Amino acid sequence: MLRLGVTGDVDLAPLFFPLEAGWAATPSGLVTSVGTLAELEARLLAAELDIAPISPLTYAQHQTRLYLLPYPVRAFDLASDALFLISNKRLDKYDKPKVAVAPSSATGQAILSLIERNFYSFEAQYQRVPSEVSALTALQNGADICILSGETGMRAVGPAKGKGYFVEDLSKAWWLSFELSLPLVMFGVRREWTEQEPEAIALTRATIQMFRSAVQHAKEQMPTLTEQAEKRTNLPAPVLTDHYAAQRYELNQNHLRGLLEFYRRATALRLISPVDDLEFFPPLGVTAPGPASPPRRIAPERPSLRRASENGGDEGDENESDDHASPEPPTTPRSRPSSPAAQRRATAQGLRVIKGGKDPEPDALEEEVPD
Repeated sequence: MLRLGVTGDVDLAPLFFPLEAGWAATPSGLVTSVGTLAELEARLLAAELDIAPISPLTYAQHQTRLYLLPYPVRAFDLASDALFLISNKRLDKYDKPKVAVAPSSATGQAILSLIERNFYSFEAQYQRVPSEVSALTALQNGADICILSGETGMRAVGPAKGKGYFVEDLSKAWWLSFELSLPLVMFGVRREWTEQEPEAIALTRATIQMFRSAVQHAKEQMPTLTEQAEKRTNLPAPVLTDHYAAQRYELNQNHLRGLLEFYRRATALRLISPVDDLEFFPPLGVTAPGPASPPRRIAPERPSLRRASENGGDEGDENESDDHASPEPPTTPRSRPSSPAAQRRATAQGLRVIKGGKDPEPDALEEEVPD
């Protein structure tokens, strides 16, 4: 017997709705249990389930008790539109903002902890709240920032922008920082179950095949799936269609590198115990290479708006929401002084001469922004 955790969360509808609708057959010996992601994680760790969706953090924290299922995952090539930072004002205005985080958005907190100083130039103070709705409430009652995921985040983003809040996709911020994608949901397999259940390998492989069939049926019947999801959530069907089109369920090499980089950096900040390797059950076969990076433009990072303000410079438009947009690159290459005399003239004009095309100063960071 295999006890599988199933959720009605809108993000995972392409995996689970086809099972509910009877589009994909379930293998013999499979028993399902419905709950939220947080509830399913708790049941898995309490040995009430054998396989369930989990966050990357949960695997890191309980890696001695869990394997990872090779398929499916919930990942993206760039932005997820499912893990958001919402703030009362522009992020460069903060030094030590108070950030409200629900347990279901713990991965978002970890991402922000890894990029906050270099990407946003602040050091956040985190406060745990019981739910995503509580995080939104905290934003209106003393918190500077909240982190939201899933349906609550998707529902809140549009009204938040309309009311002048600033919104950031944290998975995109992670990608901009490290040019790596990060799966936000994986499936944990309880190690003890694999040791005690004689049919563990057969049941697990049958479950993987069930999910492959579910994803295929979801793609073929996407209008029906989004129509049902729209009825449940009141989110517009076109928004849901785009959201599901961006999701990836097959692990590729970019996802694996992103996971290991996430774990390496989280370990360095002592957010988690070291994760030396990713262990899968059944063992993971050959993974496909990740897709090529989208066209990018590379430009020197603009000076910090906070520093510009301190030096009497223009702080920029208060209503600007894209805090890390770079100016368009010049259409023709910039000529660089090639002789000592030319270099002296450039220095006299206050221009910086960059040898080899790279700024040697340690704080000069290249910002890469996709077109």
